Amino acid sequence: MTKDFAAKKNNRQNNQREQLSPQEWAEQKQLEKEALYQQIDSTAEEISENPDKLKSFLDLQARMDRYSPANALLIFSQLPEATRIKDFSGWGEDNVRLKKGVKGISILEPVEYTKKDGSQGISYKVKKMFDVSQTNGKKQPAPTLNRDPDKVIEVMVDTSPVNVELIDEMPQPGMGAFYKNEDQTLYIQRGFSDNVKLCQNIAQELAFAQLSLENDSYNRREMGFKAVCVGYMVCKKLGIDTKSFAVNRIPSDWKDMDAKAVRSELSQMRSAMGEIHSRVSDELYRQKQERSKDRER
Repeated sequence: MTKDFAAKKNNRQNNQREQLSPQEWAEQKQLEKEALYQQIDSTAEEISENPDKLKSFLDLQARMDRYSPANALLIFSQLPEATRIKDFSGWGEDNVRLKKGVKGISILEPVEYTKKDGSQGISYKVKKMFDVSQTNGKKQPAPTLNRDPDKVIEVMVDTSPVNVELIDEMPQPGMGAFYKNEDQTLYIQRGFSDNVKLCQNIAQELAFAQLSLENDSYNRREMGFKAVCVGYMVCKKLGIDTKSFAVNRIPSDWKDMDAKAVRSELSQMRSAMGEIHSRVSDELYRQKQERSKDRER
């Protein structure tokens, strides 16, 4: 069944290609790529000026953290509510069929090639993806992650890439955590009573720490909004309340950025979010496996 499913698609592609000369086919594919590059840039500029759209984009990037910001922007511009995407063959392997008349989501897939000098290069080709909502497959309900904030705090602290120290007084009242780059230390308020807020604070301050590790220079003010967005996405993925994150307060200088600069900001956010979430989720998974082994004994 899967082979038949894929064969029909391949036959359609071959028929289209046979109707064009090799040069015409190459030109058509190049035009498709250029249109996507323009779409990436226009969407980046759009979300940088619209707080609601930026928040929705961050939600999508958190759901689809495997995808680069460029592809996340493409997915967002075509189907912002997408939750789980696969290509034609991928759905076919699951014996899932596409709904009649659905339009694929175009993304850019990296392809390695050998240059004339023998070195390896990266090119991109247009790839069509489809969301589960465009198939006859059952849409998986969004996982209701309601993790214990205390447990998440414990794991975030244990997996921190910088030193962690408890202190009695913070630089500003009401702060549960604060990253000081000069000390390479995450300071946590001793006896902080609101565990949800503390979890949010630690996620955001770990974002500052991660951004400092990934950049040659550190400026807390300039990194502030990125850290807010990273903390928001981390908490979103870990099932921690996100209402307190002011991701709607887009800095004024964002509106003066060109698309390339906005994409650079988004790339830094996605990288930092990925590093933090990977450490935490790996440790949570390890602990879950340990508990399973204990039960088997």
